[in-house]
Amino acid sequence: MRWIRDPQQKRMFDPFDGVLSEMARRRILTGWQGVFRAVVLKLLPVKELARHFSADMGCPTKELYSMAGLVFLADFFDWNALDAADAYMMRADVQFALNIEPGAECSDRTVERYRKLFTEDEIGRAHV
Repeated sequence: MRWIRDPQQKRMFDPFDGVLSEMARRRILTGWQGVFRAVVLKLLPVKELARHFSADMGCPTKELYSMAGLVFLADFFDWNALDAADAYMMRADVQFALNIEPGAECSDRTVERYRKLFTEDEIGRAHV
């Protein structure tokens, strides 16, 4: 089952309140993380990725914008699957950029699965 959350949707409560200091929040908003969250996330090929999953059957996917973004960031930063999974779970700046809440879980196997979908279907290449 597909899980897609519009990255432009505003939240009632910011999950990063109390996690980031005011200085860290300013830096993250003006750094690559803020640009990624505000601009890049909505440009990712989530519709193409979603075709691989049923709309109403099966286990829920990871949030697809965040996983497409993670594949992009892993390629950009030259992270292996374990590094990418660790960043998804433990780095507040990556979580902010991907619009996910602290405490999200992801395994290296999950990262490899999504990378494989992008590679086999050339999803990323079509959007370059």
